[in-house]
Amino acid sequence: MAPTATSDHPLGWISGCWENADGDYREVWSAPDHGYLFGYAMSLKGETVTFFEQSRIDPGEAYTFNAYPAGKGPSPFAEIERGDDYIIFANASHNYPQRIRYAREGDRMTAEISLIDGSKGQGFAFRRCEG
Repeated sequence: MAPTATSDHPLGWISGCWENADGDYREVWSAPDHGYLFGYAMSLKGETVTFFEQSRIDPGEAYTFNAYPAGKGPSPFAEIERGDDYIIFANASHNYPQRIRYAREGDRMTAEISLIDGSKGQGFAFRRCEG
């Protein structure tokens, strides 16, 4: 049976509310539930949501990140590498991104998206959401 507690789950470190320094981009991840993590992201312009994406990380021998941008999907990305405080997912047949990396450093988290070879990279730096 898959662990359910955040501290027992290998990706429990991703759980919580994360936002960029400007507060106009936010990702929120659930605590693990039967091995799954559920998330959403949104871009804001003032109080208006300009983009949203739902996500789900499925358990398995290798984790699968499923993206639902604007509610459409899923676009699956398979785990290709994982450490204690980072994970990399990839899908070479996806247009963009093809590679997604999350990493945790203390009370900060980063996300990077790119093509499979690392080109056209875009990085996001997050801190815990206030409140």
